[in-house]
Amino acid sequence: MTKTGLIILGILLVFFLYCCISNTLAKNYVVRNVVGIYVLILGILSVIRSASGVIHGFYLGIVAIILSFLSLIVFKKDYNKCRIINIIALIISSIGTYFAYIR
Repeated sequence: MTKTGLIILGILLVFFLYCCISNTLAKNYVVRNVVGIYVLILGILSVIRSASGVIHGFYLGIVAIILSFLSLIVFKKDYNKCRIINIIALIISSIGTYFAYIR
């Protein structure tokens, strides 16, 4: 992963973590869905690119995909559980994407 890609990944991670931690933004249904879709995209990128990187990126990508489905489908009405799942999924998917892009 290039330094620019790592900086962008870090900035987006901090921004979405702020959105999940903030009480006013975490209650917004649109923000929770955007964070869930971002985690889903990072998880899919980790799974697809895991052949060129470390295999841990594949496993972390699978976990991120499962957690994003939990936050988008199962716990979409309960914002406290969804917020905790999104925070964990953001961290796992960012680490998985970083591992998947290591050469």
